[in-house]
Amino acid sequence: MPSRRAVIGGAGSLVLAALGYRAWDRGAFALASGPPYVPWDEWRGTALDGDQRPLRAAILAASPHDTQPWRFAVSPGAIEVYADRARHLGAFDPFRREMHLGLGCAIENLVLAARAFGMTAEVQPTSGRLEVSPGPEPILAARVALGAGQASRDPLFEVIPQRHTNRGAYLDEPIAEERLRELADAISGPNLRVAFLSDRGARREAGAVIIAATERIIADSEMSLDSYRWIRTGRREIWEHRDGVTIETSGAGRLLTVAGKVLPDLGAARTDRFWLESTRDVHTATASVFGLILVRDRLDMAQAIEAGRAWQRLHLRATAQGLAAQPLNQPVEMVDRNEMLGRPDEFGRALAPLAGANGWAPTFMFRLGRAKREALRSPRRPLEDVVVPGARGG
Repeated sequence: MPSRRAVIGGAGSLVLAALGYRAWDRGAFALASGPPYVPWDEWRGTALDGDQRPLRAAILAASPHDTQPWRFAVSPGAIEVYADRARHLGAFDPFRREMHLGLGCAIENLVLAARAFGMTAEVQPTSGRLEVSPGPEPILAARVALGAGQASRDPLFEVIPQRHTNRGAYLDEPIAEERLRELADAISGPNLRVAFLSDRGARREAGAVIIAATERIIADSEMSLDSYRWIRTGRREIWEHRDGVTIETSGAGRLLTVAGKVLPDLGAARTDRFWLESTRDVHTATASVFGLILVRDRLDMAQAIEAGRAWQRLHLRATAQGLAAQPLNQPVEMVDRNEMLGRPDEFGRALAPLAGANGWAPTFMFRLGRAKREALRSPRRPLEDVVVPGARGG
């Protein structure tokens, strides 16, 4: 008969083996690696890609919850950008406003890459107004006319693969006002402005609004579940979907990330609680600067695309300067939710004095700073999955 010590030892070995298998199966130690991350390495493409070549940079753009809500139809002399409205955030984005911000981000990368590869690129956004809960069929968001030109490499093109959303803690270091003015000047236009909040009192007020909006979101069961379905945890799930918010990109340290991979998934309620705690104790508490992108009409389709292009350009500029950035757009998401439900809206009123611009509407809120840790890459779908020749929408 085996001794009790041998039985215990054998059981312990089985437990360790099981934990080891789960760690391997969930990708606990191979963070942000494998096929879903290959597009970050192939972002320049080759001449063999033809007119599709700029799309390798386009698919690395920011998008809400990494939904990657784009399709591209390539024809001689043009690329049509479609909103893939099936890849939506539901109650989180009832007007598909943030979806169009993400499309604008992709268009900005596309334009930078096209010019770097010797093409001219003229963006012709679709005009129209964003409506509540449109159908799932793709619709044309913009047409990018391509032509022959001289290669012109904007420094922002070179940092495209280095730009990542950083949800971790930022250092307690101020950002010079002159640098903020330069960032604002680089993206401002007739229909778009940016307001930076660097004063301690203004940051405290902005942080309180962001936290209050987060509390309202997680108390809304529909918004909570629509957000949770884009959370990706284990390796199999990430490899299958190649999108969504992963544990690696949550801003947690390496030990917490590994633990989050090995332990059972948190579920929607506990994930929401972690998000609220991170928003209160990390995101708003360590922000050096908050920013607001303002437009004339946040539900104008072309202005939403313009705002997305501005955010991508700003984030790339910040990356080039060694700064980290993260969207914190919960207050504007609640503005949309309240309008959808016909409720009084306190968040638009709270943002108005912070924005300090009558006649302008906030469409995007974010933070800037110098990060304590480098952000990891997010998964990306391959180019062949998003190029649909001849795609047409209603």
